[in-house]
This record gives sequence, C-alpha cells and structure tokens, in this order.
Amino acid sequence: MIDPAVRAAARCLALDAETVTVCAALAAADIPAIVLKGPGLAHRLGLGHRRHYSDVDLLVSPTAFDRAEATLAALGLRSGLPGGRPDGRVLWHERPWRTAAPTPLTVDLHRGFHGVGDPEAFWVALAASAERLPLAGGSVLVPGVEATALLVALHAAVPGTSDKPYADLVRALAVFPAPVWSAAADLAYQAGAMSSFALGLRLVPDGARLATGLRLPTGATPAELLRARRNAPVAYVLARCAERGGVGARMRHLAAYAFPPPAAMRHHSTLARRGWPGLAAAYGQRLLARGARIPRALVELVGAYRAAGRTRDG
Repeated sequence: MIDPAVRAAARCLALDAETVTVCAALAAADIPAIVLKGPGLAHRLGLGHRRHYSDVDLLVSPTAFDRAEATLAALGLRSGLPGGRPDGRVLWHERPWRTAAPTPLTVDLHRGFHGVGDPEAFWVALAASAERLPLAGGSVLVPGVEATALLVALHAAVPGTSDKPYADLVRALAVFPAPVWSAAADLAYQAGAMSSFALGLRLVPDGARLATGLRLPTGATPAELLRARRNAPVAYVLARCAERGGVGARMRHLAAYAFPPPAAMRHHSTLARRGWPGLAAAYGQRLLARGARIPRALVELVGAYRAAGRTRDG
C-alpha cells in the first residue's frame, strides 16, 4: 500500500504541472490568472512541500471568466457541475473543472472569493501585487503577501469541512507581521470583504486581538457564524432561510435545498441514476437524512443567534 503522505505529495506534483499548463494556455488567450492558494500559499507560509493541497484555485478577472472557461474546455477539461450547468446551490464566484484522467485533477476557476462583495475590485487588488513563482519547470502568478493574508482570513471564515483553513490562519498570524495585516484590511475594504475578513481573524485568539487593534467590525450574522464554525449544513440552511423576507421567499429557499434539480441529484447519487424510480428514492433518502439532522441543527441555530447577539454587543 502506498503511504498516504507519498500519495498526497505525488498529487501535488501533478497539480503543479497542471497549473503551469492551464496558466500558460490562459496567458496565450490573453487571460492573466493568479494561483490563489496551493503552492503560492505554501511558499508564503514557509511550509514548502509540507503543505499538501488537493486542487488548483485560479482567479481570473470577472470580465474574462467566460473566455477562461472556454479555454479550459479547449484543453480537454470537463465541467464538474451537474449536467455541465450551474444550479442555484452552486457558488457564483467559482466553477470546478476536472481533467479527463482515471484519477481526475480539479481546477476551481474563480471570478471572486468567499465574502467578497466587489469581485472586480478584488481582482484589481490581487493583480496589482501578484508575483511570479517558479513552479514545475515554468512559473505562475501568486498573490502578494498582503493579499495572501486577506485570502487566509477569508477562507477561515468559510472553511467548508476542512480544518486546514484554520491551521493556515494560525500559521499566517505567526509569520506575517502586523503591518501586513493592516494592509490586508485595506484590501478587504477595497474588495467589500471587511465583514468576512474580520470574522475570519476573530476565529483565532491572536487574530481576535489583532482585529481589535485594527478596529475591525465586530458584528456577524448567525449564518456567518455557523459557516465559520463548520456547524451542520441544515443549521446554516435554516439560518439563511430566516434571513429571507416573507414566507414565499423562505419556502422557495427551503424547496431549493430539499429538492435540487434532477441533474444535480444524478451527479451526486448513483441511486438517482437508476431511472425515475431511483431518482424518486434518492429524493426520499435525502429528505429523511436531512430531517434526522433537524434537532441538532435547531440547537446549533439557537447557539448561533446567541453568539451573534454577543458580537453585536461587543
């Protein structure tokens, strides 16, 4: 059996090579691209090959996003979205693409980032300070150190199911001096990302002290706190539902979560690919599984509302 660390390192090498190939193709199409995390983040944090990553995150200008997707398709990458089309549950700011290989590599193409309110300003800010990093026999653009600090805090605020964003934030706070974080706060303001930047920093004691010193905003919504703390997805959905105005909007929000489009169900469920009976059964399984999580979700939701009240009071 192959050692997991060896397998992860080999995947990183393959991702590095794919990153150089994709960035070169985008450059040939006059589309600059910045590698948001991966090898650039490992370099900034002083971790080198000790920090493994599982995909590639590339940022392009929002105005070039459609052309960038066409370029990836021309390279032979395939859309990772259900049916090749976005649906209401997919984030606007990124789209997954995968190589056509027995073990596919994923390239997440970004036109923004978690918590960014002005994607064009975000692109301009990162492009202005981007630097070249030698990689896999070529070179790629990576964010400057201040932009890296911004990205680390924003990712910590929306970590998904991974504990790596938190670890990255702890490391970044240890290696980046205070002036870097002050400049990162300026970038957050420019990109309309101040709320998420402040929330991400405050997840770590050292970051909370830094945020206080920088006089960053303290408020956070229950949904933002649930997402940052990796609570149950059902609790987050309920919190977002409560933010909707009116009964109709809330019902539509819940319906979209409970009943994703058939293409999305078939994309994620083998049962749903077994004709209409299989699709119906997959929907039933989904409802039962989500329903069973409601009691825990309600407890987490109440806790998030109390915590949100404390952040406002603070």
